[in-house]
This record gives sequence, structure tokens and C-alpha cells, in this order.
Amino acid sequence: MTETDSQAAFERLAPPLQRCLWEQGWTGLRAAQLEALPLILDGREDVVITASTASGKTEAAFLPLLTRLWQGDGRGVVLYVAPLKALINDQEERLNRLCEHLEIPVFPWHGDIGEAPRRRFLADPRGLVLITPESLESLLFRRGMEMTRLFGTLEAIVVDELHAFIGSERGRQLQSLLHRLDEALGRRVQRIGLSATLGDMGLAADFLRPGGGGEVRVVVSPDDKKLLQLLVKAITQPSAPSDTQEAAHTAIAAELFEKLRGANYLIFPNSTYLVEFYADALRQHCEAAGLPVTFIPHHGRLEKGEREITEESLKHGALPVSAICTTTLEMGIDIGAIRGVVQIGAPGTVASLCQRVGRAGRRANEAAVLWQYCAVEDPSENSDCADDLYPDLVQAIAVIRLFLAKWYEPPETGALHYSTLVQQVLSLIGERQGITAADAYRTLCKTGPFGGVSEADFIELLRALAAAELLFQDANRLLLHGLRGEKRVNHFSFFAAFPDSQEYRLLNTGKELGKLPLDRRRCAGDVLIFGGRRWRIAAIDHNKRRVDLMPAPAGKLPRTGSGSMVVHDRVREEMRALLVGDECPSWLDATARALLKNAQKDFAALGLVDNQLLEEGTTVNIFAWRGDRTQNALAALLRANGLKAENQGICIQVREISAAELKTTLAIIAAAPCPEPVEVLDRKSLGVPEKWDWVLPDRLFYAGFASRRLDLAAAHALCVASRNWVCSGRSVSNRIR
Repeated sequence: MTETDSQAAFERLAPPLQRCLWEQGWTGLRAAQLEALPLILDGREDVVITASTASGKTEAAFLPLLTRLWQGDGRGVVLYVAPLKALINDQEERLNRLCEHLEIPVFPWHGDIGEAPRRRFLADPRGLVLITPESLESLLFRRGMEMTRLFGTLEAIVVDELHAFIGSERGRQLQSLLHRLDEALGRRVQRIGLSATLGDMGLAADFLRPGGGGEVRVVVSPDDKKLLQLLVKAITQPSAPSDTQEAAHTAIAAELFEKLRGANYLIFPNSTYLVEFYADALRQHCEAAGLPVTFIPHHGRLEKGEREITEESLKHGALPVSAICTTTLEMGIDIGAIRGVVQIGAPGTVASLCQRVGRAGRRANEAAVLWQYCAVEDPSENSDCADDLYPDLVQAIAVIRLFLAKWYEPPETGALHYSTLVQQVLSLIGERQGITAADAYRTLCKTGPFGGVSEADFIELLRALAAAELLFQDANRLLLHGLRGEKRVNHFSFFAAFPDSQEYRLLNTGKELGKLPLDRRRCAGDVLIFGGRRWRIAAIDHNKRRVDLMPAPAGKLPRTGSGSMVVHDRVREEMRALLVGDECPSWLDATARALLKNAQKDFAALGLVDNQLLEEGTTVNIFAWRGDRTQNALAALLRANGLKAENQGICIQVREISAAELKTTLAIIAAAPCPEPVEVLDRKSLGVPEKWDWVLPDRLFYAGFASRRLDLAAAHALCVASRNWVCSGRSVSNRIR
């Protein structure tokens, strides 16, 4: 676009906005802002704007939207939906600087905001409403019959951090809310999504407008060609029968203390446990040196006030500080200029690493810094073959290579989300003050975002809700809340689609070890760290909030270190490509380079270049090189056939079996049709992964769980292909090195 075109686009903005931007030092509009401006000013098409963090996505949406409101004498409404309250607070301050010149009010609306802004909007509905999905749910539920009065002049809906919603129950809730709002208003309201770059932006468009993604315009911001200083460091420690890799992490903490003092960094370990470990270790280093504590934690279990102190210290602190954080600081909360990012343990996804690196290097002519640390144990005679391949290090290198190649995971959008459908049925009853089953199915499924739910499945779901006294059907065939349903919908927690984390008692052989907030996605077989030890969950009683634990074998932190993130097929394929070849990237330190070389030699020596099975004594390892959804499904198929199988990330480990016996079982599975989830899964061992799963009939529960976690078809295809798999063997007493 020429300078003349850019000037012409700028002049289409409301004159007060033009003056405001000049006063703020703007010299022109960025590429994404120029491309989005006519699309949003026109108001007829949905738009997804994708760009890196701090690239002006917010202004790309709001400059034309505010112009539209100004042209309409400021009586219109724009709804802005964000996943974080802190993000809403940031945007309120940012948008107020623009809106005050236009005399357009801004109303933040979430659980931590008082009643005054809400009352002002309800009395005079105009301006910008900045809201979370949960507060929008509450608004629709409590004031469903007032939607035309409140949002009759709604111009557009902006969804910030669109990528963070895709594939989650919260995302499906948001899709349903936007569709219900369209229905309540009797018209199609323009939707604008602000997203990080994804592997398939078409899926982001489909998410924004289910069934109409092909008509959504996607605006892609040109690559800003940010410079990157990159180093991967491996920290080794002798293999020992301890319950943590504490020695390596202690060494990393000491190095971070020396390197990061005097600068603002974000440090991303892969768990809340490690966030606390590093926060404590770095605090001790500061105190021992007689220095102020400039390393502070930030994660979702901390109180809101504590998180805000960290955010404010990063942004305006008297001293440079570094935050040790979870995914809470991946999103676009304003934390000022960050020098660099430290990733500890392999990133679970390329998209997550991209978000993290995008937080750094925003000053002009300043490179972003990425330091990747991997805590690595030296293999011993007691470790298994996977340890010879240093999977955490190899995964970290693979993810970084894909990141540098600008490949990102496509979002997972195939989940059925029956749990969220339960919530939406109950909420829709409240919004409409009763609804027929046919109208509920039409709104939520036939024309809404739950298109994968058949009419028969919906009827089965309603019967289960009636049996649980969540709803009933009156003489006029209206669905209304039952006795139990009334209690549920009138509790503040109803408006969230995701489950609450509540404290559970942890016990080992009847002895209480302590208490821990436990996400309801946890299930039997999962590993957690508590009291400096590694435990495997034996059983969960959600009613009594009790978890029975047993010591986990080969006590150490989980091997892949990627937290709850699901590893994609492409990442595992890249890991194999690294091990098959002999390339050592220049951005590895000497230790990481030597370990990768050893892993490549061992991979060849173990026969894994051509073979898929490796026999070690009474254990057989399957090297399928597939993502977690496929490998979890294959492990589930094997367990359903009586085998002791577990997805270890780099491989699937099957214990107490020979390779010949395993191949026989694989052939039996391959000869039968691909099983239904109900034939493979055990509900008692799965816990309650989503909030309303407890009320689902077995068939729907299993189908819903599998749609989120497993790819049974791909796993069954692996079993069919296994007839050509070759096995190599290694004596457990004969280490390669």
C-alpha cells in the first residue's frame, strides 16, 4: 500500500481519533490496521486479525469500530470478550485513552468489578462493554428478556486471544453465547477475532463463525522479522533414586540468578510445582547475597492481589524483576518491555513457545532472547532405553526447529463438549424462562455450535438431566429447572463452563500427606509432585475430595515435562527426524550438542532407525512417533486387551510381556473393527474430566472423553500397520554407553 493510500485510510477515521493518534506520536497505520480498516468500517463481514503480541491487533479492530460508533452519535454498543480479567483491566485503560476524545463510555464487566459500571450501562446501554464469557453468560441468563433493549444497537463483538478459546469447553461456551445473542437480537452481528498465528487459520475462522468460516476474512500481519538470540542448554546430573531432578534444577536456578539480575525476564517452568521451586530457590539466592528479591512467582493458584503485584513490578517496578510463571503470562496482559524468555523443560507445543517468545524483544532494534534449559539425567543401568535418547532435550530442539520454520499446531476443534452442552441447556432455560426440547435442540445443535450432537443423543442427554432432577418438562412441554437444577443455576459457579479446582486430601496407605487443589481433569494413573516426591494417583473420590496415592516408579519428574499440553504428531515426527540424522543445530551449548550426538548414536545402535519395537527384558517399547491423542488411544486399546501399557511420550511402554505376545495382541486388535470408546475406557479410572460429566450417561461420557483425548481410528490404523513392525532387543544389563 502506498503512502497516499495509507493517508487516505487514516483520514477515514473519526477526526477526534485522528487528533488523538497524532498526539500519541503515531506516524501512520500498520499493515494489519490498514487491511482491517475497510472491512470493519463496512460492518458486513466477520474478520480474524492474526498477528504477534504487541503488533497493534487491538487498534486494528477498535479504530474502525470507534469510528462507526462516533458516526452513529455514540449510541451504539461494541462487546469485547476476553479470557482474562487482567486483560480486561489493561484494555479498559488503553481504550479509555481513545474513547475519552469521542465521549464514548467504557464499561469493564467481570467478577472483580463493582456494581457501579454495570448499573450505568444497564440504565443507558451504549459504548464499549469489556466482559468475560462467564459474565456474559450471567447477563444472558439473568436478563435474557432484555437483550433487545440492552444490545439492540450492538455493532460488533470482538473476541480477544481467540486462539486461547479454541478447542476448550470455555471456547464452546463462548460460541454458544454468541449464537444465542444473535438469536435473541434476530440478526447476525459482526464478529471480529484477534488471534495469535495458528497452524490453520481457516479453523480459527470456523471457530469464530461455526458453519460460516469460509466467509470470514482473515487479515494476516506481515512478519515483523524480530531478531532472536537463542541458546539451548542441557544441565546434567547423575541418575539417582531420588524423587526429583532437584540437583539439575538447583544448578539452573543458580545460573539464572547470576544471569538475569538487573533485567526483566519471564521464566517458564512447565508446572506450578516448578514455579514454586524456582521462586523459592531464587529468593534464597537473593537473600544470601543481601539483595532485594527480584524473582517473583505468577500462577493461577496465587491470590489475585499477589499476581497483580508481579504484573505491576514487571511494568513499573523500581528494580528490574523476573517472573517465574505458568501460562498465565502467555497472553497479552501489559507487563511492559521484557528482555527475554527462559523456558525450562521442553515446550509442549510450538504455538505456546511462539506466544512466550512474542512477549520479549519489543524495544526498537532489540533482539528477543530465548534460553531453553533442559534438566537431563545421565542414563544408568537401571534406566530404560528412552533415557538413552534424552527425550526432553530432543523434544525441546524439535519444537524450536518447528518454531523457527514458522510451523504451528492447527487447533483441535473436534471435541463434542457434552458437559458444556449441559450447562448451555440449563442456561437457555433461564434465558427464555422455559423452552421446548425442539427449540433447545435447534438453537444449540442444529443451528448452533454443538452440530456434532444428534437429535437422539440430545434426547438421551435431556433424559439424564431429568433423572438427576436438573430439569423437568411441564404440561406445556416446556423444559424448566428441576429442584436440583434451581440450586445449581443460582450458584455463582454455574456461569463457568470449566470445573473449580478444590482442595483434596492426599493419602498414602491411609496416612494423610496434606491437601492440594486438584483439577477435576486429573484421573487415576496421573502423576503429581507433592512434598518433594513423585506419586501416582491410585484412586479419586470426588464426593469426599480424597485422593489415594502410591509412590511412582523410577522417582523423577515426568519425562516430557510439557505439562498438560498435548504433543502433536508433527512434533514427534520432528523428534524422530533429529534422531535419525546427524545434524546438531548451532544454537546448542556444548553439553546439549554432546548429548544429542549420543542420542543419535544410540538411536542407530538400538535399531530404531528401521524398527518400531524395542524389547528390554520383560518390557517392550513401541516407537510409533505419533502425537499424544494417538498414543494415548493405542495405550488404551492395549489396556482394554489386558496389557500394562502407558504412553511415555517418546514411546509407549508395555510391561510384563514379550515382543511376540505384544504382536499377537496387536494383530487381534487389528482384525476387529475399530472399537467404540465405551469398549475401551473405564469410567471409574477417568474421574470427572469436565464440569458436568458426572450427569452424562455412559455412552455419551465415553464418546465425549474420546473426542477430546483420543484418536482411536489412528491408533487402530497403527495396529493394522503393526504386522510390518520389526523388533530389536537389548539386554537390560548391557548399556550402550
